[in-house]
Amino acid sequence: MKKLRRYVLYFLLGAVLLLGGAVAGVWLGQDRIIALFVQEVNQYLRTPVKVGKMEVSLLDQFPRVSITLTNVVVSGSLPQDTVPLARVRRLYCAFDAWDLWRGHYRIRAVTLADGQVYVGHDQQGRPNYEVIRYDTTAAPTDKPLAFGLENIRLSRIHTTYHDQLRGQRYTLQVKDARAQLDVNDMLVDIETRGDTHIEAIQLGPDAYFRNKDLALSTKLRVDRTARLVTIQPSELKVGAAAYNVAGTIRYAQDTNLDLKLDGRNTDAQSVLALLPARVVRRLSAYRSHGDVYFGGTVRGTLSGPANPRLDFRFGCRDASFYHPDYKQAVEHVFLTGTFSNGSLKSARTSQLELRDVRGTLHGKPFSGSLRYANFQNPDLALTLQADFDVARVLQFYPLAAVPSGSGTAQLQVSFAGNLREFQASPATAKVQSAGVLALRGVQLRFRDVAQPFTNLNGSFQLRRNDVAINSFSGRVGNSDFRMGGTLRNALGWLLVPRQQLLVEASLDSRLLDLNQLLSLKQSAGSGGAGPVGSASQGYAFRLAPTLALDVQARVQRVRFRRFRGQELRGTFRLRNQVLSAQALSVAAAGGRASFRGTLDARQPNLLHLSSSASCQQLPLDSLFYVFENFGQQFITNRHLRGTLTASAESDVYFTKALDPLTDKLEAEVKLTVRNGELNNFMPLQKLSMIAGRERLRHLRFAQLTTPVYIQSRTVYLPEMEIRSNVRAASLIRVSGTHTFDQQMDYHLSIPILPGLLSKVTPAGSTGPSLLLAIRGDEDNFSVTYDRARTQVAGPAAGNPAPARRPGLLDGLLNPATAAPAAPNRPASSAEPRKPFELKKPEKKAAQPQTGEYFEF
Repeated sequence: MKKLRRYVLYFLLGAVLLLGGAVAGVWLGQDRIIALFVQEVNQYLRTPVKVGKMEVSLLDQFPRVSITLTNVVVSGSLPQDTVPLARVRRLYCAFDAWDLWRGHYRIRAVTLADGQVYVGHDQQGRPNYEVIRYDTTAAPTDKPLAFGLENIRLSRIHTTYHDQLRGQRYTLQVKDARAQLDVNDMLVDIETRGDTHIEAIQLGPDAYFRNKDLALSTKLRVDRTARLVTIQPSELKVGAAAYNVAGTIRYAQDTNLDLKLDGRNTDAQSVLALLPARVVRRLSAYRSHGDVYFGGTVRGTLSGPANPRLDFRFGCRDASFYHPDYKQAVEHVFLTGTFSNGSLKSARTSQLELRDVRGTLHGKPFSGSLRYANFQNPDLALTLQADFDVARVLQFYPLAAVPSGSGTAQLQVSFAGNLREFQASPATAKVQSAGVLALRGVQLRFRDVAQPFTNLNGSFQLRRNDVAINSFSGRVGNSDFRMGGTLRNALGWLLVPRQQLLVEASLDSRLLDLNQLLSLKQSAGSGGAGPVGSASQGYAFRLAPTLALDVQARVQRVRFRRFRGQELRGTFRLRNQVLSAQALSVAAAGGRASFRGTLDARQPNLLHLSSSASCQQLPLDSLFYVFENFGQQFITNRHLRGTLTASAESDVYFTKALDPLTDKLEAEVKLTVRNGELNNFMPLQKLSMIAGRERLRHLRFAQLTTPVYIQSRTVYLPEMEIRSNVRAASLIRVSGTHTFDQQMDYHLSIPILPGLLSKVTPAGSTGPSLLLAIRGDEDNFSVTYDRARTQVAGPAAGNPAPARRPGLLDGLLNPATAAPAAPNRPASSAEPRKPFELKKPEKKAAQPQTGEYFEF
């Protein structure tokens, strides 16, 4: 036991002495080793190298001794380079500790840690990495320090390869890779293993292998004399999938490739990883089970103007594809696919083909084929047959615009033709297309539409570029429809941006509920629908610029707020966001109305409705009730009786939320009221000086005809005559204004009781009148003598009576007429003065009036 302890003590003492000797040797020989290293490196390098610090360490690469370089910057070989070839935080060049005793140092291993490497070619194809000067005149044993590399290790090295001539850029992060070298004169055998993260392989506009982890296991032989790299069977792993690569790369002048690639244990993810992000963006989350295979060859010259020949095959046998979030799978999928860049090795001769495609989705079969040729000027040939459940399809392949759906559909479609020619002119392109889509009990909810589409049934038949509609019916909320006709340019509208769709159809409906249909939401960012009539109602209106209509409508019932219409008939035409209706008629409120006009929606927030409307024999009380008393409470449906016949010309402006811009409203209305009644009208109750309250409570008049003008938020009422049942006020003249702010300024002229001045009043003259003014708002108004007005004695305007001396009562009621007339002035020379002249205010800038409601 004592001998064992003694031996252990001797061993430890020897190790300490050996380590101390090594440390002392390193410390004493450090300057000589660094000087030899710098001398040797300068013989191999053509470009400057900057080193922050250089030292010899026994611990950095223990058990080997290393020459450690800190903050190393290696310049590229191109004179215009601004980006260094390499920038490394740590560079270790290691040799054996035994070399310290021999005095001959052989760099056996090199380690690069924490750095960036930028390798590339400029636009003339010149490389930036020709920094090594090969020296074959002296054998390695002739030099005190030489490179005899056996191992190279890269750790956390970000590498970029950029070929400006070919438009290629590769970026990757080498996490930890080791290479073993066996150098035999000009032959170098390299075996590499390691883990790498590929950020992207950019080829032109497309990026491949984006953000993929790659495990390498490669064997290469580099013949520096023949400039030939031979890749022995090597393996690249992407996830569980493995790709075997073998072949040769000759780089004597142009790069010549002869490679073979075969995939093992591949799935949908590993195959999609080979494709550009723009192609697989919507498919990247899908997974697969079953036999998915991939393989191909790369042969030919890779240079500035030339590409190698690519021939790949791929497919699956009894595979299933599914999305992990939606729990839906396409099962029993078979397909055979090929890709080739053709005889010219270019996009013009490239072709992608899918053959014998078949499978099932939730038990519903589908099949088809695809050929996509000439990527520069594509020709497409497509066939597809499918029976599908709408809900299952939307779960397997979600569409943002269609959050949910149900029902069944059958689809058969074929297309063959040149895509670029079709995009340039869908109507005249020489394409062959046909197909049928049949819907059975389909329900769809659209993202931008408030009401769901339910019970959709019918069929659509594709005929070249148009689609024929056969008995298409369904519901939108409470509204129903049945239509037939043609969708002109339907295929172009679906496949080509900004193409116009023309709907030529006849529409029949039992009910159109405009309360729901005008609540269609357009987008979450549209600002929402503003109030129309009340804050609780929200509406939105927009006409798509690519939609055109020629629709004949027949609707049994129409519903909007209090409006209830029947037998709506008319034709709607839409072009360039201008909707027009000709000879539109509807029965409502006990009468019938007709309408024609245009709605210009080219400015989304300034909708312009220009219209002409007329009605016959509409009950006044029903009309006021339906239109909610036109937004005021001064004269309501409770006050009025009679029938209205009217015509109106108007220009009305709205916001996209259907808020009226009242400052811009202009209208002219010609109306006739027959058998009218004005009941329980408060201002008349204040005229008890001319008749009893009971008689004024039920004022009746046989006929009233007058124009009405609307402008600058004001209703103008020219002077009109009302012949009533009140004997004391059998003829009343009324004129005035009523603003949208409910400010009233009415003027009444009531003749003095008949017979009171019959001896002094000529026959046919109305005689003196009582002039009254009604001013204020709905809740606070007054009826007073209108002292500001003057009345010209005589008959009605247009038939002036001969001049006469004013009477006493005239002077009392009309002080302005008490002054004596000018002497010797002929009556014919006097210009008749209007009893009341309306002065319209100046127009203001149009602005939406928040919370305000006014309708004509």
